[in-house]
Amino acid sequence: MVRQGDIFIVNFNPSKGHEQMSQRPAIVLSNDLVAETSNMTIVAPISSTSRHYPMYHRLQTTTKVYGQVLLDQTTALDLRARGVDDNSVVEHISRQELEDIIYQYSLLFDIG
Repeated sequence: MVRQGDIFIVNFNPSKGHEQMSQRPAIVLSNDLVAETSNMTIVAPISSTSRHYPMYHRLQTTTKVYGQVLLDQTTALDLRARGVDDNSVVEHISRQELEDIIYQYSLLFDIG
């Protein structure tokens, strides 16, 4: 099972408008319990874009996947239906970086 903090390759098609498309790396943001109980996993695509938006997190602890986590483009996917399994995992980020990403992601929902 793909776990929280894992980076894996997934095909985001079909997509529309400004959504990320095609096959690309993504990171699991949701707790493992979500996938265990619903077969759905909240993920964020990773892009090699050089743009600097407040809701992009540049990966810092990876050695194979480089780029930015697009926190404003998270989505819930049925990874099993998309053919994602343990063999799709290419890397895992550090716990500290995962905590930083989850905190940054939570700011999207700040009432302020």
